[in-house]
Amino acid sequence: MLLRQNSFRILGLFLVYSINSYAANISTSLENAVQVGAFPIGIGSTVNLQTTDAKLAGPAIFLGSTIRPDSSISFQMYLNMASSKVYYIESTNFKSQNLKQQTILDPYQQAGGTCTGYAIDDFLQQTNLSGFTGNGKLANILSTEEGRANLLVDSINEYYLTLSHRFSINGIMNSYGKKFGFACNSFKTDSYDKAKEKILSHLRLGLPIIVSFNIGPKMVKSPFGLEMYDQPNPEVDERLWIPRKTGERNSGGHSIVAAASFEMNKKTFLVMIDSDWSEPRIWDMDSFLNKKTALEEVEFISCK
Repeated sequence: MLLRQNSFRILGLFLVYSINSYAANISTSLENAVQVGAFPIGIGSTVNLQTTDAKLAGPAIFLGSTIRPDSSISFQMYLNMASSKVYYIESTNFKSQNLKQQTILDPYQQAGGTCTGYAIDDFLQQTNLSGFTGNGKLANILSTEEGRANLLVDSINEYYLTLSHRFSINGIMNSYGKKFGFACNSFKTDSYDKAKEKILSHLRLGLPIIVSFNIGPKMVKSPFGLEMYDQPNPEVDERLWIPRKTGERNSGGHSIVAAASFEMNKKTFLVMIDSDWSEPRIWDMDSFLNKKTALEEVEFISCK
């Protein structure tokens, strides 16, 4: 894929906010910028949130500026370092500012048991948000409501109904790669160290990865508390499906998208797009993907 260097769209690389706040009146000061791909302020950058709300104010880790499929700005995600809570904050709560922030998809929530179809669509949308254009056809399709709807339906049909590559994510992504002008590949390994190295090296380029796996019998809890800031219903479901551990009962398959990584207290975390939820979620990489995980069952698909 070709990296978009000179022309940036609102849905893509450089977001310029000029917003009046009527709620928290939040401002941010950048403490340490982490470059991710083409984003000067990538996920994992540290900031200081300045607001009169004591629970929000102070050092935080930037976790992404979310963009809806129609390219409209949604919310920003910050991990408060004192409380270890992730806040989803509507962009209208921020003062006027000019931030070159990394964007992440605010996804559709899936309908029915079609997670892999949604994961493929989420992956393609996140790839476009990351600033990788291929031959330009993907951006054109995603620029209209009709195009976005057709791509989602096609992703679902290709995985669940098309006999030539039914249930083969790699086969489908190879087909999309030829259509959109990039090369895709999948990899598996039973070594957590190798998996971690490959995943993180890819995410540092700003490129997403599909993660497909078998789940265990029970969901786990998010490593951080989650809250929709300044909303009538602030509660966010903190449950997560993760790969089953070796010896656990196989309770079915699930596919999601890893969009970014960050570090906190010498631990590695992933920002995930999971169509079970209508907002991105956070994984503890070292706890959810480790030597106890049935890693040989986990498939990672990437494109470039």
